[in-house]
Amino acid sequence: MRLVTCVSSRIPGVSNRVAKVASFSTVTVSVRFYGTRGSRPVVGPDHAIFGGDTSFVVIEAGGEPVFLDLGTGMDSFARRLGAGQRVRASALLSHYHFDHVQGLPFFTAVDVEGARLRIFTPGGREPLERLFSPPFFPVSPLRYRGEITVSHVEEGRFELAASRVEVLALEVPHTDTAFGYRIEADGISICYIPDHQAPGGLDSFDERALRLAEGADLVIHDAQYSEAEFASKSHWGHSTHGYAAALAHEAGAKHVALFHHDPSRTDAELLAVERELAARYARRGLRVTAARQGELILLSDEHAAAAGAL
Repeated sequence: MRLVTCVSSRIPGVSNRVAKVASFSTVTVSVRFYGTRGSRPVVGPDHAIFGGDTSFVVIEAGGEPVFLDLGTGMDSFARRLGAGQRVRASALLSHYHFDHVQGLPFFTAVDVEGARLRIFTPGGREPLERLFSPPFFPVSPLRYRGEITVSHVEEGRFELAASRVEVLALEVPHTDTAFGYRIEADGISICYIPDHQAPGGLDSFDERALRLAEGADLVIHDAQYSEAEFASKSHWGHSTHGYAAALAHEAGAKHVALFHHDPSRTDAELLAVERELAARYARRGLRVTAARQGELILLSDEHAAAAGAL
């Protein structure tokens, strides 16, 4: 049995939807998008559907939450927790570009006694120490009342036992060192590649990116540019909408969520991109959506392919 229903979620100020799969499965993994924008946060009526906060996604698989990057979407998560509430979580940081870390110093849920945030990153603690210190920033979040640890991650597999997930970390092409992650929990797999330099011809795929996305129930992938924009920005470290979908299809994934939306991209433009690519890949077995801020996707181990339905 498979039943897909959509109900509203409850994050004030954003357009939220829940894609829920009801089945006889006992394992459910949730994925919520708190920030889907790339480069810088934006605000205004043209960004009401897909949101304006930068990269921050939360995965829950029955244990402590797993954060994907540390963008400005962290603030919405903290407000959802409530004032004075502490967090205990792990974070997989893809790289240090500002749009992926700028939420950390404003994350009040870790400035609480007993809070704990374990950050895993391909560069260790020192870059964060430099970034969040005078003259660039007045107070280091690494000195907040909660415990923040930063661990250097090498390519390979490791377990986040408190979160009940396993992680595969691999470097992917970008302008600076950047990692993609594959998060696995009881047969469910989620691939996260937020910044990915597509090849100039958009005609080949990086083997590590394909490995991360292989057969995944959900691929969250950089889709910052149109092909016209990519022609002049092919060395800026990102992918096109079409390339993100093509890579997910090549990897045999079930659903790709276009992510890291360009700050100039309006709701109307993203809806048009979503419609065009969804129609193109519908008969090829790949679901294509554009990630919306506040959207919740629930994946079951039996019917994960249906998650993300609108």
